[in-house]
Amino acid sequence: MNNLLLTKKWTGIIITIFTIIFIAACQQGEETPSTDNAAEERQEDTSNNVTNNDTNHTEEISFTDNMDREVVLDGQPERIVVIASEFLKLIYDLDGEAVGRMTTTSVPIPEEAEDVPELGTVSQINTEELLALSPDLVIGSSSWHADLEGILESSNIPLALLSMRSFDDVKEMATLMGEVLGKEELAAEKLQETEAEMKEVQDQLPSDQEPSVVILNVSSGSVSVQRANTTAIEIGDLLRVNNIGKNMEASPDSQTSAPYSLETIAEQQPDYILITIHGSVEAGQEKIAEELEGNPAWNSLKAVQEGNVHIIPSAMYLSNPGFDYADTMKHMAEIVYPDVFGNE
Repeated sequence: MNNLLLTKKWTGIIITIFTIIFIAACQQGEETPSTDNAAEERQEDTSNNVTNNDTNHTEEISFTDNMDREVVLDGQPERIVVIASEFLKLIYDLDGEAVGRMTTTSVPIPEEAEDVPELGTVSQINTEELLALSPDLVIGSSSWHADLEGILESSNIPLALLSMRSFDDVKEMATLMGEVLGKEELAAEKLQETEAEMKEVQDQLPSDQEPSVVILNVSSGSVSVQRANTTAIEIGDLLRVNNIGKNMEASPDSQTSAPYSLETIAEQQPDYILITIHGSVEAGQEKIAEELEGNPAWNSLKAVQEGNVHIIPSAMYLSNPGFDYADTMKHMAEIVYPDVFGNE
């Protein structure tokens, strides 16, 4: 009887040991495939990430420029040439950069772009130097650079012919450049900030005043009156000033300006005369002294008698201000609403 109990006891122990070994072996067998599957899954995830990144990097970008031309980019451009002056600052404000740019003396150049190779003035671009830069996008002006389309197309270089005259244009172009540069959120933030700053200026405008203004273009060779579709005119419209040039007959070669007539200005007697100098400041000042101040009838103007003649900076008014619209508005507001904006 005791031997039988002893045998049963050892038999139970042996069965228990084999059971433990069997379970351990099964668990080990299950863990090994699981580890292999995890490794395979991680490899698949990595492979998918690379594919997605490559897809994002090379994703085609297409848009229509201001000449109704379709512009197609293989991906976000890395070598941008900017020969349209109003777009250079916009590009840098959106954390982009240029590998080539136009030469200008009247439009401010971002500090980061001062050493960027210059390709000539907006009307005289050196195409050989432009092509040598191997750009993957050229941003040109719809007014000046349509003739570059053929040579750039033959070199498979995308050309976007764009313009930016009004703040509505700023919103459209900033959004577009944000997409091109992959800076959509930054573009939206800057536009929101700019609109808020502009509204802050407009909220301070007095409701019982409507100053009248004439804006003159002065260069070494001519004087004309701004009448429509210029930065200075739109800034005035945003500030609710009365532009007396709007009813003047347009010049034969430009709908934005009218021939200068001291007699017509004297009839209107504007409260303020604002002067923009195109080109050399020294030559422009000589023209002012000769053709404006040199005419005895000039001193009959109310604005002259009251000291309300101002030369406004070309850097702020001859090119679209972009995200600096509010600053340009404040500058003109200080002139035409001195009691409100504390002109010093």
